[in-house]
Amino acid sequence: MMTLQFKVRLRAIVGSTFVVASLILLRFFQLSDVSLVWIVLMGGGVLMFVIGSRWVLEGVSPFAGYRSMWPVFSAAMAIAWLIHAAQIETYAADSWLGEFFGSITVSVTVGLLHLSNMPVTVAGDVLSFGSPSLVGAVQVTPLCGGFLSVLMFIAAFSFVTVDVGRSLGLRRLMLLLLGGIAVTVIAAVLRVYVVTLVGFYYGWNALDLAHAYLGYVLFISVASLFWYISLGWSKRLTT
Repeated sequence: MMTLQFKVRLRAIVGSTFVVASLILLRFFQLSDVSLVWIVLMGGGVLMFVIGSRWVLEGVSPFAGYRSMWPVFSAAMAIAWLIHAAQIETYAADSWLGEFFGSITVSVTVGLLHLSNMPVTVAGDVLSFGSPSLVGAVQVTPLCGGFLSVLMFIAAFSFVTVDVGRSLGLRRLMLLLLGGIAVTVIAAVLRVYVVTLVGFYYGWNALDLAHAYLGYVLFISVASLFWYISLGWSKRLTT
């Protein structure tokens, strides 16, 4: 017979597989045209992430402090699917807010590249590189800069307010919201910088891989840390 500890570890392993599979499925969905097949798969992808995230948070001891946060991550995953299903990210990226976000991302990325002594010139949202770069140029759009991550954070935040918002008050709640958006934007901009460095030194294949998946790693990591600190802060204020 399997011990309880073995069952918990097995669920954590299976849960990790579910989370990774759901993220890969979502990425392929975002790279494809919306269709009935993808809408049907959307339910399976979200369900896998819900089950997987809960099993991982319950079964991996270093994540014990995040156990109550699986609904937040699940909500963000569901919103990510719905955003693409309704093509909301396209409309948002083409709006004045998307253009502003894109320009900020380009400016900060170029500044970081200059600090790193990288030969780069800018023309609109296109960054061009000289020797010894293995890529000639990259285009930095609002979505490349992590605009989708910001939308996902705001959506996930709205779910958290149902639980902790009533006891925190409007001012503290707004501080959490603005702080979370700021942290998410910083992570998104750093992602562009890191992806660019990967392309500079290792070429297009490595750049495409980093571009496809680094955003998920950063978003989940930053969101985990932010909510862990924020929920701990809210508990101290209300006890």
